[in-house]
Amino acid sequence: MAVRSAGLIGKWQDQPAHSAMINAAGRLGYDLTAHRAQQTSLDMLDWADTVLAMDASVLATLRAVYGPENENKLRLYLPGRDVPDPMGQDDAAFHECAVLIEAGTALHTGGRIT
Repeated sequence: MAVRSAGLIGKWQDQPAHSAMINAAGRLGYDLTAHRAQQTSLDMLDWADTVLAMDASVLATLRAVYGPENENKLRLYLPGRDVPDPMGQDDAAFHECAVLIEAGTALHTGGRIT
């Protein structure tokens, strides 16, 4: 299974993951050192079987941008619960974010991403 990550805006385009998120993911067994930010695109949406949004606001934007024909692909990581944005917070917030992303990903894929 292949996984990609992208954001709604290109503000961080080609930037590495935040060091606190690299550390938090590393504690869970994931290596984000080669990760670079990218913006969502129609090509990425076409490639994906499922697109997971961090929060209801992002999900609403994805629905508005990519239309009802893609509705069946768009979901929250955790149904009924947003994954809080850890930016500007301490390492514990980044760890909690990574744990929630892992849990949501497992929920939608049936297991751990390797």
